[in-house]
Amino acid sequence: MDKIAVAQTTSSGNWRENIEKAKQYIKKATEEEAVMIIFPEYFMNYYPDAEHNYTKKAQSLHGEFVQAMKMLAKEFKMWIIFGMNEQTVDETKNYNTMVILNDLGELVSDYKKTHLFNAYKWNESMNTLKGDCLFTPIKTPAGVIGLGICYDLRFPELARYEALSGAQVMLYPAAWVKGEGKFMQWETLLRARAIENEMYVLGCCHYSKEHYMGRSTGFAPDGTRLYLGEEKEELLYAQIDKEQIQNIRTANPVFENRRRDLYD
Repeated sequence: MDKIAVAQTTSSGNWRENIEKAKQYIKKATEEEAVMIIFPEYFMNYYPDAEHNYTKKAQSLHGEFVQAMKMLAKEFKMWIIFGMNEQTVDETKNYNTMVILNDLGELVSDYKKTHLFNAYKWNESMNTLKGDCLFTPIKTPAGVIGLGICYDLRFPELARYEALSGAQVMLYPAAWVKGEGKFMQWETLLRARAIENEMYVLGCCHYSKEHYMGRSTGFAPDGTRLYLGEEKEELLYAQIDKEQIQNIRTANPVFENRRRDLYD
């Protein structure tokens, strides 16, 4: 079994402060023998920015923030996944990007959010560009991982595509906005993605007093809850048993029973 750490954190608008916070959480995760740590959406810079200069704080995948996170990955020999606002050719808009670093400090993959949160009086597309491709699952010490960001969770075809592409663990770093019924929806959708695809599904939600609820949670392939965060900053853990995935998919072979002839 492999352990994944879920860092339910609050970010500031100062990326250097967030590097220091990352170091503290990575050190704790190392002490607990985790092989990977996930930070939430908007980890590099908090969004929305009270100073209204969020897009101006964007960096490239080769910028100072990513370089500093690479050094932490190499120092602690830890796979790290984190959110950032990535520069684009349009100075008024960023990509909402997740970065994956391996335990050698190498950037092995990234994903630009494809479904933007234009709902509940939010309009993410005002300062964010859509990614134009889904994430391709990659092999890690904790299994083959897939990746979506926050609002992507509401689109089940994204998780199914990644499951069909080999994902054993689906990760959803998020900044799930507080509101009536929002935790019920978050919990229900995460559990549904796990059960219908018979894979691990881990949610990592940003926490802040102003906007985001925390309450990160994750589920095993049979829908059993693995962890549940509170409305605060904390470090949570999920144990990944890859044999359980195979056992469940053998007992209930949904991918074999799926009517491929009826779908494009």
